[in-house]
Amino acid sequence: MKRPPEDEPNRQPQIGTASRVGTGPVGARMAAVPYDETTMCATAEGTFALMGMTWDILPGVFLPALTYGTAFFSQNLPYPRGGRFLEMGCGAGVTAVCAGQAGCEDVLAVDVDPQAVATTMRNAARHDVFRVRGKAGDVFAALDAQDGPFDLIFWALPYENVPAGSPAASAETRCVLDVGHYCCLTYLAGARCHLAPGGRLFLGLGDISDENALQALAAEHGYHARLAAADRGAPGQDIDDEVEHRLYELLALIPPTR
Repeated sequence: MKRPPEDEPNRQPQIGTASRVGTGPVGARMAAVPYDETTMCATAEGTFALMGMTWDILPGVFLPALTYGTAFFSQNLPYPRGGRFLEMGCGAGVTAVCAGQAGCEDVLAVDVDPQAVATTMRNAARHDVFRVRGKAGDVFAALDAQDGPFDLIFWALPYENVPAGSPAASAETRCVLDVGHYCCLTYLAGARCHLAPGGRLFLGLGDISDENALQALAAEHGYHARLAAADRGAPGQDIDDEVEHRLYELLALIPPTR
């Protein structure tokens, strides 16, 4: 969630090791998985603990054990039991697996990084959740005609935006930075076509995100972003424990009556 200083575009990745064990509401947090402190992505294959379960991680995939956000969103989404769930930016697949465990009949997990999709499918197999499918591609371009429509669509967007051309922006930082609001705009522009009648649209951000930009972009696409839930992690337990994680539901604006 933390942006690298823009005056250090050539800074080499700093390697940390996720090795703390927390006692907060989500239980033991991490196994000893090395990660890049700039991108918060694992740099080696390993496992981590989250929500009382063990999960696989592959190199280059965002490490959910570093943030309370993944557990928060996964535990607060109103999964449509017996329905279809689509997660964009699935990462390690924690939320997709939770959707399958919650009774969703069909779960599609999409990520631009094939390594993330592979991690998701590993975790679905690890937890015996066989309703999860994975596809690699750029947001809704990954979907085929037979996919959906979905009863709930969700994306935990990168929390911070930087302008296009920023030296902080790179393929490696796409997990934590939304360049020129590309992720948010693409999500808002394409979601409606893939929602079932009565389907619900959610996104995740944080209090470090640009709330005004979110509401303006949502309105341009016919939505109002309603705050559905918010919470912080336990102090000292997560890298982003000072961040309030926010789950928004995007509600269709009602055209004015004449």
